[in-house]
Amino acid sequence: MPGAGPRTPTALFVSYAATAGGAQRLLLDHAGALDGPVALACPEGPLAERARRLGLLVTPLRARRLQVRGSARDLLSGPARLAAQSREVRHAITELRPRCLVGWSMRGLLSTTGALAGMRRRPPLVFAHNDLIPSPAVGAAVRAAASRAEIVVAASHEIASDLDPTGHLGVQVIHPGVDLGRFAAAPIPGGPPEVLVLGAIVAWKRPELALEAIAIARRELPGLRVCLAGAPLDRSGHELRERLEERACAPDLSGAVRFAGAVADVPGAFGRATCLLHCADREPFGIALVEALACGRPVAAPRAAGPLEILDETCARLYEPGDARLAAAALVDVVRRAPQLSDAARVRAERLFDVRDSTARFRDLVTAVAG
Repeated sequence: MPGAGPRTPTALFVSYAATAGGAQRLLLDHAGALDGPVALACPEGPLAERARRLGLLVTPLRARRLQVRGSARDLLSGPARLAAQSREVRHAITELRPRCLVGWSMRGLLSTTGALAGMRRRPPLVFAHNDLIPSPAVGAAVRAAASRAEIVVAASHEIASDLDPTGHLGVQVIHPGVDLGRFAAAPIPGGPPEVLVLGAIVAWKRPELALEAIAIARRELPGLRVCLAGAPLDRSGHELRERLEERACAPDLSGAVRFAGAVADVPGAFGRATCLLHCADREPFGIALVEALACGRPVAAPRAAGPLEILDETCARLYEPGDARLAAAALVDVVRRAPQLSDAARVRAERLFDVRDSTARFRDLVTAVAG
């Protein structure tokens, strides 16, 4: 079992995050599928707790804000915080002597390459990239760090082309999958239709657009309801939640919006829903979309970025990003045709997004690098 005994870890994963969002769930899928003991360096929190339950050896890192695109203070202090985490990662590398390193996402990569600077004998490095470059300055730093990795893996072609537009890094794309047993297909529930909006309450996910689309769709489907399943991640998220609650009290949405907060039972949330509404203008991938398909739930999502690699007309309706009226039209069509689209959604998940396939590909890459 990973983490058991004193043997050298096959891999040491490095993550800046303490939470257990989509990217971190993907980390646990990949780490749990590797052969031999596996270690994880991350701050204490939900991710570390879940990793220990899987049998991973957790090396705690100090929790830090590694944001480099916020305030001027963040921009100036970011490199110092990153350097401090790099020193902790270097200590973990020295103590554990893993056969390879996995820098998870951009900040995990930057702290890992910082830790490796000046090391005479270093383990090979895999960069697992799961997001889009936020700015030219960050992009330059991440591309320079990625060039030091033996293998670069991206969760979507959108992410790969954003990181490596010239193709010189040789990025390999592995679409994440889900556990098709845990996310099992269930019949569309009867009664008034309920739309699920799943994801952290952050501005770029466009939850305000989701409420506007629901309000417009209710003109044709008066009984339509929506469940917002997700929690704020920071102060700006809490402020956004307050605006959403205020909007939900307006006459055109009164009594139709439910705020569920962070949801532990995601399959259960899909079981109560008719479909999924996704509104991010440029989603890097969108694991929630894959989870919806596996549960037999059709999707209304923007015609851009990650959703284009997941969805097609057999199981979804796509709309132009940022347009609430077009989102509402797509949503009305999905709700009305949900029973017909449901079977095709599950078939697509089984064909393209089985977690056993994606983790096997990642395991093969790590095994080859780790020797």
